[in-house]
Amino acid sequence: MDSSRKSTLIKIMEIDDEIKRINSDSTYRRVRRNLRILKESRTGGRLIRVRSPDDIDSFIMVRRNSGEMKEVLSKYEAMVEQYDKRVRELAKEKAELESNLFA
Repeated sequence: MDSSRKSTLIKIMEIDDEIKRINSDSTYRRVRRNLRILKESRTGGRLIRVRSPDDIDSFIMVRRNSGEMKEVLSKYEAMVEQYDKRVRELAKEKAELESNLFA
């Protein structure tokens, strides 16, 4: 195996590790969980308790279907989009490396 193939394989493995690291990141998982709570909450009380998007370690209470809830929801969606954008970039780079490697 020549050095360029070997370095390409190593780079692919590093990209895989980075994707796994992002997907298992505790902050990312908390953000996704709170986003799911806000989107799927249909029953129960009028107030929903979620972590604050500004300070992920503190909790806030938001009223279901309120303007504040929509604001918090949009902040969480923006946070998830940042993570997802990075994962898409890594996946694209990995696909390019794989196509060059196996072409």
